[in-house]
Amino acid sequence: MADPLAPGSNIAHYRVVSRLGEGGMGAVYLADDLTLGRRVALKVLPASMAADPERMLRFVQEARLASALSHPNVAYIYEIGEHHIGEGQGLRFLAMEYVEGEPLSVRLTRGPLPISELLSIGVQVADALDDAHSKGIVHRDIKPSNLMLTPRGHVKVLDFGLAKLEADNKSDETQLITNDGVVLGTVAYMSPEQALGRALDHRTDLFSLGVVLYEMATGRLPFAGATISETIARILNSQPDAPARFNYDLPEGFERVVRKCLEKDRERRYQSARELLVDLRNLERDSSSAGVGAAPRNLTAVIVDDEELARALLHEYVGSSGGIEIVAECANGFEAVKAIAEKKPDLVFLDVQMPKLDGFEVLELIGQEVAVIFVTAYDQYAMRAFDEHAVDYLLKPFSLERFQKALERARARLGENASVSKAPRPMPATELARAARPPQEFLQRIVVKEGARVHIIPVERLDYAEAQDDYVSLHSQGKSYLKEQTISSLEAALDPERFVRIHRSIIVNLERVAKIEPYAKDSRVAVLSDGAQLPVSRAGYERLRSLLGD
Repeated sequence: MADPLAPGSNIAHYRVVSRLGEGGMGAVYLADDLTLGRRVALKVLPASMAADPERMLRFVQEARLASALSHPNVAYIYEIGEHHIGEGQGLRFLAMEYVEGEPLSVRLTRGPLPISELLSIGVQVADALDDAHSKGIVHRDIKPSNLMLTPRGHVKVLDFGLAKLEADNKSDETQLITNDGVVLGTVAYMSPEQALGRALDHRTDLFSLGVVLYEMATGRLPFAGATISETIARILNSQPDAPARFNYDLPEGFERVVRKCLEKDRERRYQSARELLVDLRNLERDSSSAGVGAAPRNLTAVIVDDEELARALLHEYVGSSGGIEIVAECANGFEAVKAIAEKKPDLVFLDVQMPKLDGFEVLELIGQEVAVIFVTAYDQYAMRAFDEHAVDYLLKPFSLERFQKALERARARLGENASVSKAPRPMPATELARAARPPQEFLQRIVVKEGARVHIIPVERLDYAEAQDDYVSLHSQGKSYLKEQTISSLEAALDPERFVRIHRSIIVNLERVAKIEPYAKDSRVAVLSDGAQLPVSRAGYERLRSLLGD
């Protein structure tokens, strides 16, 4: 029997021209519509596969869901049909719009995309997802091979074979094992909830699009592993390297957008494709107008690094770049805090690992008015912390080109380039310092600025802390220090095995608790070793009992 899908064969009123490729549900063919005289793509589900109820359900589902969409960035579905080939056998087929061009996956083999092309693709895909999500349709398989690029720069989202109506989602419907080639390519783009096989909503597509944006910008995947298990582990537990490490031309706001897409907790992700679309369009607008504006003014800067050679290199790069006046050099954190307070520079080049005060502690003390570029030999700190607050970070050794890109970002942050959108409000410095510590590493000391003086309180000498509006009063060895920080952020930074929140406004060092006494009906006080008495709430009492084993 002749091959019913060979070039020149007819399937219903379509004539097969050539085979285009293979998907998870059969082959795709280029064909001519003999009735309407147009080229189409035929997705054919062979008879053997049509006998599989699950494959048949997905096949019909794709046609039904995709045909409900009418969007310029979604491939149109023309019809679903069956072609009989004799002896009771038939081929089920899906006729859809044939999109000339190449998949994004092929384009990525040539390296990262220019920012203008990258943002254009991101905007078009986000717009298509916004339309799909508004109809309750979740694609669930956004990846480069499902994004077709036309020669005129248009994007078409393909393959709704895994799509699902949100109202129909079940927690057991995400399957990692289909066939070898498809699984590995798909897993790298899965959201954490999808990788775990949990119920999905539209925010899974936004995570997947974030992976695609990252890959377009860097030419690499954010969570790539050697095996499926390793990839899933990285999706669930690892933070990706900052895109700017691999592409110096990315606008500052791009990293913030990607990070928000790639939040592991979907409640912290973009909550809609519309929100993402707005941010991408703003980036696209700002990038297209970059370079327009008045000549930048000279900036003043302070260099903070305990290595003399590192300070000398920064001096050399500053001299080569122009437009910057170095007003102070500091070899440690104490000198830095004093110099920044006196000189009030526009910009600080700040090392991380230094004696006396580290870079994050300096950041806590200098306020948020000054722009900061971290200069460090260590990349284990949370990149996200840098992205949310610092202008940039330079990993030693770095080139003059990389240094100059950081200066461009600094000028943008400081408002020198009017074409760059205003930077988002940074997280408080205390939150930044907490986020920058490696996982499971708790605060070892607390720094407090009091006028021109800086106090360092080792946490083992902290007796207790008490909330006072947006401040905390820190009590240590008979003295009190007032620090601008919330009680909740301090609690999150301290080791919960050593410090416990005994009241909504009080954290106590367990080693200082001498006893717990009744105070009034249903209330108690903690008596410390120095005689101080602190109120204990019901919840606080349960925490104390649990930790003290009483």
